[in-house]
Amino acid sequence: MSEVVIKKTKKLETVDRLLQLLECFTLETPEWGVTELSHRLDLYKSVVHRMLSTLEGRGYVTQNSTTKKYTLGIKIFELGMVVSNQMDLRKIAKPLMDELSQNVNETVMLLVPDGLEGICLEKVESTHSIKSTSPLGRRVPLYAGATSKMLMAYLPEDKIEKIIQDGLQKMTEKTITDPEKLREQLRTIRGEGHCITVGEYTQGSMGIAAPITNYDGDIIASLSVTGPEFRMFEQSESILLQCKYTAAMISQRLGTK
Repeated sequence: MSEVVIKKTKKLETVDRLLQLLECFTLETPEWGVTELSHRLDLYKSVVHRMLSTLEGRGYVTQNSTTKKYTLGIKIFELGMVVSNQMDLRKIAKPLMDELSQNVNETVMLLVPDGLEGICLEKVESTHSIKSTSPLGRRVPLYAGATSKMLMAYLPEDKIEKIIQDGLQKMTEKTITDPEKLREQLRTIRGEGHCITVGEYTQGSMGIAAPITNYDGDIIASLSVTGPEFRMFEQSESILLQCKYTAAMISQRLGTK
């Protein structure tokens, strides 16, 4: 047991050192040499060099061929843009989600893709005692439920196949686990530009989802209205129109083309 703890501690120390190194790069000191970082971090030059080589290989730092000093790489910029976009997305989406939830009195959720899963980025809950909900930050599979499938439908084909190959687990009796039926459903979603499911992820729950696009027209999030089927079914057409309108408004405010 003690060996396992020691190994985990060493791994964390390595990560901590890498983060300390990255935090040395600031607006005031955007460029560092190996010797300078060695003094700053109180580490051997050989250790600092290995750390920089690792980060350079992943695109987190880049070396100036003339000065031999290092600056932050494009990967840091890409990650910063992800954070910036998500912060902008939540800020822009929240008031429109509030309005949509008030109009339909059902739970409105905002889901973003992360790898082969979805993450609940924002939500506005229904005031009904019986309602659908999901904790913020919760990870969910992309193959079950309207909110998730809206995202899966627009993934690259290789990612769609990877999700299928990893296994489609039954969430309820209505979860589609047949690969060909799922592929057909995803094609339908792309053709219609929205997704409606009943009881796929939670028994008795209905979901209506529409896509949110960024300034390049890429699908970056899914907006959905979810609630009990018995309450939503008769109003589904109206809810769909309102959901699509709200998703379009969020996309427009994000600067979509």
